[in-house]
Amino acid sequence: MRTTLLTTAAAALAGSALTNAAILWDGRFNEMSSGRDLSTWSWSNQVGPYQYYIHGSGSVDKYINLSPDYKNPADTGSKQGAKFTLDSTAFWNGQNMRRTELIPQTKAAINKGKVYYHFSIMRKDVNAPSVNREHQICFFESHFTELKYGWISGESGTSNPNLQWMTNQKSQWKTEWKAGVWHNVAYEIVSLKFSLSK
Repeated sequence: MRTTLLTTAAAALAGSALTNAAILWDGRFNEMSSGRDLSTWSWSNQVGPYQYYIHGSGSVDKYINLSPDYKNPADTGSKQGAKFTLDSTAFWNGQNMRRTELIPQTKAAINKGKVYYHFSIMRKDVNAPSVNREHQICFFESHFTELKYGWISGESGTSNPNLQWMTNQKSQWKTEWKAGVWHNVAYEIVSLKFSLSK
């Protein structure tokens, strides 16, 4: 199985109005020439906007590729987007689920006050994520808020075609995730309260 997802990366914002908000952390890929730039990060060399250590045994370009073709066309602030791929080598540290993760690398206070995390995602029909498996997308480690796709363990049935916004493992919003449709998402987080703007 091979799964592909396109994204225009998140930028964390603060302030009461998005149009006037200061960017605390910028996760756009504008300063990168290729996905290989992500592999310069290590625990001893914490450079760039992302920590990149949760992935399979292959080279970074096996899991993440950058191109203007992968960005949301409505996003005028991004030069390029990212294509994430999960394949039969994308297992991390002997775990039984495929993983490729980018984690914000910053000392900015991205978890204080009112903060917005904005991202756009789209999938294609070719190498689409499976409706029969759970996909955790754009999440925090505690999973207090996240997007998920596919059949979620414990649900009735064996498949689910919906992209869902979850809080504390409960679905708050869902839509069928159709190929070629961009979804622009913003998490608004204020002192452990959260909402979704779409």
